[in-house]
Amino acid sequence: MAGDMTAPAAVAPALFLGAGPRPGEQLRAHALAVADAVTAASGRGRPYSGADPAALAAAIAAIDPCPEDGIEFEDVLAGLAGTVLAHGVDVADPCCAAHLHCPTLLPAAAAELAIGATNQSLDSFDQAPAATLVEDHLVRWLAATLGLPDGSGVLTSGGTASNLLGLLIAREQACARVAGHGLGAGLPARHRRWRIVTSRGAHDSVRRAAAVLGLGTDAVVAVATDRAGRLDVAALDGALAALDAAGDEPIAIVATAGTTDLGAIDPLAPIAERARACGAWLHVDAAVGSAFALSPRLAPRLAGLERADSITADLHKLWFMPIGASALLVRDVAVLDAVHHHSDYLNRADDQADGVLNLVGRSLDTSRRFDALKILVGLRSTGRRRMAAMVEGLVDLTAAAGRAVQEHDELELLAPPSTVTVVFRWRPAAGSPLPAAAVDAVNVAAQRALLRSGRAIVGRTRLDGRIALKLTLVNPLADEAGVQRLLELVAGAARDARAHAETAR
Repeated sequence: MAGDMTAPAAVAPALFLGAGPRPGEQLRAHALAVADAVTAASGRGRPYSGADPAALAAAIAAIDPCPEDGIEFEDVLAGLAGTVLAHGVDVADPCCAAHLHCPTLLPAAAAELAIGATNQSLDSFDQAPAATLVEDHLVRWLAATLGLPDGSGVLTSGGTASNLLGLLIAREQACARVAGHGLGAGLPARHRRWRIVTSRGAHDSVRRAAAVLGLGTDAVVAVATDRAGRLDVAALDGALAALDAAGDEPIAIVATAGTTDLGAIDPLAPIAERARACGAWLHVDAAVGSAFALSPRLAPRLAGLERADSITADLHKLWFMPIGASALLVRDVAVLDAVHHHSDYLNRADDQADGVLNLVGRSLDTSRRFDALKILVGLRSTGRRRMAAMVEGLVDLTAAAGRAVQEHDELELLAPPSTVTVVFRWRPAAGSPLPAAAVDAVNVAAQRALLRSGRAIVGRTRLDGRIALKLTLVNPLADEAGVQRLLELVAGAARDARAHAETAR
């Protein structure tokens, strides 16, 4: 029977780092080729190619993911460069301003090569000895930087994962207060009265976490916000009083330091007081605003963050790291026992007795990338002062963009900028009014036309039921002149969309 079996293809030494007499040469050649391809795909003068979605889908569908025989790397890369890289979004283009999607620090991006090539897995010490200690050291520094001097944490793939983990801890803390419902015992009947209180501007991941944690999205109580999008403390007091009267228990209050739409920072200190008074876990989603802690000028905006029980910090936002790089930081690392499960092959009892750290006991994941390396490389290469200056520059640029919108005859500022987001809409110039629905339609058409042409990528959302456009300014290469050009692109596209609609009538 053995003679009937197809012999496996020989393993080419160039496929693996440890094979062959000069293993680094092929890796270096591949890295240089990738760098050239990425560079060629960027700097095209617009943030997107404007490729027709159907044509792009057809071109990608024609790619054979795994041909019978391998293709030379250079040929693979050349084919993907024209089909994939050429039609990606150029996050370094100043007209790419829709989302919290930043250009990355090149030292951090280069460190991705080491992460992939060495393939450390951050679940057990014997898979990643130095990497384990690096992540532990990094999250302790992050926690201290954000006001938790004795804190720690764990890196996650993104803010959604960090928020889920923070709220899982809150749920387990509530379980522990119910007799017979320690870790692993499941949810008590009382959980039907548990509530998570947050603002209307909070990230949708709070509702998703409530669903995943078995509480249901209806367990999330959304509190009114002020004009800037900050949680209204008086409304919070009213919501907590209503929960108490109904016999419901707020097990967590989620404050936000940098909301997705308006960039608002909730009043953290008063919220912390309310959380302590009612015995609720205080989680602060600082995915956006955490980088303010680097700046002596901006850090006071985070006053009260130091009173949080857990904090989400996304380093792939205003810390300029490659995706994914988020952290869930906690005041007391012991609370991460909420996700600790014993596995004989990963976190043995004798390891703990010997002081060996297995990070699987802190994470919802098992296999996990050594993302701490790119963060460490990026931070050390850039330095705190330069990082702070870039964040300060973007906040100042956003304020200037808000003023430019206010001064524009055809644009309307919908909320005062708080961090790095400007929310506005096109409106007709004085003397040529349009119904609200028609204004909304023009704004939608303008945003879509800019994307289809590849000239600009502008965000779109809803505010008080109306269509709103959004600039998210997370590119340190952007300047006021570029923002002015971007606003003129929006106004021009809106005028064209209005003219087209009137012609079509």
